[in-house]
Amino acid sequence: MKKFLFIFLSCLLFQQLTAQTIVKFDNGNNIIYKNLQGKTIVKNKKYTIAFTDTISSIGFVGTRKGEIVCINNAGKELFEVYKIDNGPDYVSDGLFRIVGKNSKIGFADTCGAIVIPPVFSYATPFHNGEAKVSFGGKNEKQGEYQSWKSNLWFLIKKSK
Repeated sequence: MKKFLFIFLSCLLFQQLTAQTIVKFDNGNNIIYKNLQGKTIVKNKKYTIAFTDTISSIGFVGTRKGEIVCINNAGKELFEVYKIDNGPDYVSDGLFRIVGKNSKIGFADTCGAIVIPPVFSYATPFHNGEAKVSFGGKNEKQGEYQSWKSNLWFLIKKSK
């Protein structure tokens, strides 16, 4: 009986996981996502580019305003994502940078959970469990490149 129950629950869980996967379709100038049963989940005229073709948990889309936002597999916008190289920030040590409504930088994980709230003026990606952050400073542009200048930097550690 326990074996049957385990198999039944495993199949039920697998069905729920696959039902929550959504896939991108181009609809002219708009991006839409449909679930595996063909039901439209995301039909929003403000998304112009999809950085993620298939979304099991989270994905990244570009808006007409030029922002990159993170959406979940139900189509809900979670937060704005830090832009780098004309796309969303890269995942490093399991985290990527996000931008708060206050234009500050924080970090989220690949499940869409905000791990470190957006409180920093600038933050580097995590590397070997550490990121360099600043509460002040300014962005200096040099041609097509830019860098953040600050007199005071801190190292933060990723909690395990």
